[in-house]
Amino acid sequence: MSQTESYHLRLQRQIDCQLEVKPKDALVAWENSGWNEESGTDGDEAPLKYLALVLLEAIESRSVRLSIDRERGVTIFGDSTYMLPKAPSMYIARGLEILREIAGMDSPDALGRISLGIRNDSLELIIQKEAGLHIINIPGV
Repeated sequence: MSQTESYHLRLQRQIDCQLEVKPKDALVAWENSGWNEESGTDGDEAPLKYLALVLLEAIESRSVRLSIDRERGVTIFGDSTYMLPKAPSMYIARGLEILREIAGMDSPDALGRISLGIRNDSLELIIQKEAGLHIINIPGV
């Protein structure tokens, strides 16, 4: 994959690649394999894949919100509240950097938006950063 492509496009491609898997099951399997990635991929591929699986899980479970914290991991809020497998902190930290870059968030306490295409539909995510915690609201799910 070309490293000159935007992170937004790369995230969208990861989401497209993961549409046919059950995101939570894929995260558990990835965790069980030690979070190993295919050789030859660049250092941003794993954080992008993790973000894609997390976002897909939240969307497919019809959650209204999720929170991502580098130390605590991901919490999904919907009909029930649950945690997803926690990737290595470096994957989460880099994934959050990428997410902030996509959303144009450059201040310590920022608000941003990104649009994603999911199964022939468009979805806008609202991202709030409060210190180290990132809250992603999913309106209209």
